Amino acid sequence: MDEVNNGIQKMENGLPTSTVTLDKKVSFLDVIKHRRDRSAVVAIVSALTLGIMGGAVLPVAWAFSITGIICGVLIMVVVASANAYTCDLLLKQAYATATYDYESLCFMIGGRWWKLVTEISIVILLLGSLVGGTAQVGEVGTIGLTSINSHLPDWLAGSSGRFLMTLGTLVIVVPLCMGKQLRQLEYAGMVGIAIVLWLTLTVVIKSSRENLPAIRNKEFALVGFTNLGDITQAVTIFGFAFYAQPIMMPFLLEVPEGLVGVKIVSYGMRIVVLINAFVIYFLTGFFGAALYGKATEGNILENEWLGGGVAQGMLNLSMAVYLCLAVPAMEFPTRHTINGWLPEGFLKHHPYVRQLLITAAILTFSLGVALLFPSSSANVLVVTGATGVCMASYLIPIVNHFLLYFNSSKIQKEAVEELKRITEFEEVNKGKNDELTFTTSIDYTRARLSTYVMPRRPGIWPMVKNSLKYVVIPTVVLAVGLFCSVAALTTL
Repeated sequence: MDEVNNGIQKMENGLPTSTVTLDKKVSFLDVIKHRRDRSAVVAIVSALTLGIMGGAVLPVAWAFSITGIICGVLIMVVVASANAYTCDLLLKQAYATATYDYESLCFMIGGRWWKLVTEISIVILLLGSLVGGTAQVGEVGTIGLTSINSHLPDWLAGSSGRFLMTLGTLVIVVPLCMGKQLRQLEYAGMVGIAIVLWLTLTVVIKSSRENLPAIRNKEFALVGFTNLGDITQAVTIFGFAFYAQPIMMPFLLEVPEGLVGVKIVSYGMRIVVLINAFVIYFLTGFFGAALYGKATEGNILENEWLGGGVAQGMLNLSMAVYLCLAVPAMEFPTRHTINGWLPEGFLKHHPYVRQLLITAAILTFSLGVALLFPSSSANVLVVTGATGVCMASYLIPIVNHFLLYFNSSKIQKEAVEELKRITEFEEVNKGKNDELTFTTSIDYTRARLSTYVMPRRPGIWPMVKNSLKYVVIPTVVLAVGLFCSVAALTTL
């Protein structure tokens, strides 16, 4: 938020300049030089990487084999940049409105109904991801067990992996969901990242040793797109691989207040979206497709990487563990949202019991649906992703932006009304007490709100620049989200 450093400017809605002093500019170097802030960034990067990637890494190679090299990279760049952009929009909005989670931000901008729309979008998206992730545990674990021994009993290695889903939930997911903060997943995230790096390095090394055969025989083309149905599926995979918004926002409650906390979350998010996820997706996708070409499976673990047998089975079982580790990163923000729906007095003096009940309800639902419909998890992910990702990652951040930019948000209208009341009071009491002063929260509110956009200056070039930054770019990003969602729904 570089605008903070340009002073508090007069707002378009008539609010006069405030004298409140806000935080100074905070750079990445300012953050990492303090141990507390540096540790916070590391914890956020670790936990957020789990939440973003999850099982999205498994079909990326297949998506690359469909789109081709150039188109695959371009789609990744566009989608990753769009998600990083809307994440930063949300963080700037949170700072401008002095809010610390997604739900309260939308309440301050759009009111009670806009908050409810946001909450429903988050719950739909994350519950769908939890169901899909749980089902993937069974699928991946079953592949691993059959690689080790193809004669295992059906209850263990068959039945769509129901036993493994239940075991993974009880042994790994439930204990990790006992924590109170997302940052407590830091070490689980490190283990998960190590497992994904094992998969990535395995793919890169095997493909490189065989001299990228699918590129040499032109099965893996520079530009793909030969079948419309496959194209939409590939775009869908890339389109949903980088969403971070509903998982990122609760971190604001776990970092220092003010601009420093916002920047800690922002830098952590950029590292995850633009570096960690992007690099792992690219390496796994490119080298996987470069080895198998048209034979690349929708789940990369179904291809052979370590010669089959025990080694392959251990890799697959490790990935099943990784998928279990990713579930709590989605359960935490789901719990946070649902907690706001419960009566305030419900177990008011026993907050941890309240947390455990919500967690139990979420995990029971996700595991139950996965056990009942294990083969339908892909469709669940598509539907919830097409609606939830579009809303939570694109539509809501952009609508929030336009409401603030055009001074139409709830908090801005309330600030104007408050200022009118103050002015009227001062007029009525004028001359009665020359030393009368009025100190209210309005100065702080005006100061925060004025950081969101720069004032509109006269002249053609400033107007064009302003329109590009605050109108055109957000509109293009929204179009990207809508396109990915429509593409996903066409795959059903």
